[in-house]
Amino acid sequence: MFKLDIILIIKILIPGDFKNKEGAMENKKKFILVGNKKWILPLFLFLIVQAAVFFHLFERSEMAVYDTWFRLNGVHNPGEKVVVVGIDETSINRIGPLAWPRSVHARLLEKLSEAKVIGFDMTFAQPSDPQEDAAFAEAITKHGGVVLANAFNFEQDPNGEVIQICQMPLELLGEGVAGIGFVNTPTDPDHVVRRISMVDVNTFDMPIPCLSLAMAMVAEGVSYMDIKLTPGLLNVGERKIPVDNLNRAMPKFWGPRETFKTISYADILEDKISPAFFKDKIVLIGDTTAQGKDVYPTPFTTTNMVKSGNPPTAGVEIHAAAIQSFYDQSWYEQVHPLLNAFFLLLAGLVTSLAVTGKGPWRGLLSTLILIIVFVGIAFALWHYRQWIDIAAPVTLIFLTYGAMTATDFVQAEIGRRRTRAMFSRYVSPDVVDELMREPGSITLGGRRQELTVMFCDIRGFTAYSENKAPEDVVNRLNDYLTAVTHAIFKYGGTLDKYMGDGIMAIFGAPVFYPDHIERAIKAAVEIQVVIEGINQKWSQENAPPLQVGVGINSGSVLVGNVGSPERMDYTVIGEDVNLASRVEGLTKHFGTLVVISERSVQKLSASSEIKASLAFLGQAEVKGFSEAVGCYTVNY
Repeated sequence: MFKLDIILIIKILIPGDFKNKEGAMENKKKFILVGNKKWILPLFLFLIVQAAVFFHLFERSEMAVYDTWFRLNGVHNPGEKVVVVGIDETSINRIGPLAWPRSVHARLLEKLSEAKVIGFDMTFAQPSDPQEDAAFAEAITKHGGVVLANAFNFEQDPNGEVIQICQMPLELLGEGVAGIGFVNTPTDPDHVVRRISMVDVNTFDMPIPCLSLAMAMVAEGVSYMDIKLTPGLLNVGERKIPVDNLNRAMPKFWGPRETFKTISYADILEDKISPAFFKDKIVLIGDTTAQGKDVYPTPFTTTNMVKSGNPPTAGVEIHAAAIQSFYDQSWYEQVHPLLNAFFLLLAGLVTSLAVTGKGPWRGLLSTLILIIVFVGIAFALWHYRQWIDIAAPVTLIFLTYGAMTATDFVQAEIGRRRTRAMFSRYVSPDVVDELMREPGSITLGGRRQELTVMFCDIRGFTAYSENKAPEDVVNRLNDYLTAVTHAIFKYGGTLDKYMGDGIMAIFGAPVFYPDHIERAIKAAVEIQVVIEGINQKWSQENAPPLQVGVGINSGSVLVGNVGSPERMDYTVIGEDVNLASRVEGLTKHFGTLVVISERSVQKLSASSEIKASLAFLGQAEVKGFSEAVGCYTVNY
């Protein structure tokens, strides 16, 4: 910052020399380099969080947010195109304990004769009573729209390698089926079902559909040969399903357990439900008991079952959700990792811009607003079935806020200490405290300002110092400088510099006072009073008295830091500074100790009490000025 201030002053004073193109380009490069430093910390934090994303440290948090979107969106009616027939506790109590004779399922198929497609979420891999199997097989063939389930198991071969085994339905039952689909349901690392394995490509030479997809294909008249698998996309006839690298799709979940129309198995057998209700419907049959093994947590499942009443969902209803998603084309899809990374980077950079230099509270407000905005974007994208990460961006926003706020605090504290150390040499402790309370009042850069300049000089000090011990001369000089400095500080003046036995001071900067002229005049009077006290002290030591001439002038000057990067001084430059020095020299001409230029007097208000105490001395020619300068003194 100081370097830029010097450049500004030089540019004002020497405009022609400053136009050197090579120097300007070098300064521009340095400025850009310094400006880019503020991005280092946000980028570093981004890399840390991105590394955490890469190692899946946010995976469960992102999954929890994904579930939250469903719950915030609320429960929706999926309609009655897909119906669940539940093997529930009531049916078990009325029909008997499982496993039921397969003729019971045959009777059920007769009751569901008008259903378009019927799928059993249970495997019939083992034979039972031959008559029971035959009755069931006949009912399957008669209906013509039954889909049975197969399952993939994993076993070890004689070599100890794990292989996938396909457990198919009983051959007799499979002869009349319309389709077969596997019922394996994958879960995420937190054991929640969010995805459905749509096809298997590990066992056969062609993709084998899952139960829900097989049922939808039968309902739509799509053959297995119409399944085309491409990277990221499963084509089923004219429908397209987004899938991941494991061929899993993300269906929509309409609500918690029993959101889909669920009818008790026993009610159908006992003719409590009209067969016409099932006309052209897709019917799924499976275990819905809470004690059954075929239940899974979904995004609507909550841990507090007493409060929320959302226990795990039966697997058969998850298949129903997948079928409904097939018809509604309501599949969700995770965005590309590069888009997630860009979203994360954007969150960090925008937060850095929003909080830098704002302070902790305004920065916190900006942070909260940004979180609302980014969460809103993520929720809006979810409504368009695009799942974008938000847990990692929110974490980065908070980290960036904390880091940038801490950095600003440290830099501000360093700046305050630097400012205090710098101005403690120039102004009184009270003025330093005021500068610290109101840092906005400090202007370290070069600028023009109306203020008052004072010069002080000891009369006859050179003659006094001859033939005196250096230690004695320095002690006397220090007594004088200390007393005069205290008088200047008392009225809010700024010590510009010591010049041998002379002093230069300014009033009105760095803290501006509207009454800077009055303050300077009062300080001049105070100087004469304290010098008189010093003279009385020195007279007791048989030392000759000293007289101090004070010259005051006011006007527009250039104020700021001047020097080199290694050393700078806060000072003033301009014509009125030179005139103040010349006016101090006129104290000998007029035979008085305080001379005030007419420029200062003319700026005093008519109601000023000090103006009434001034006396006109006359006009004097001043070196370097074409016109004579009117001079005044103050009565004290």
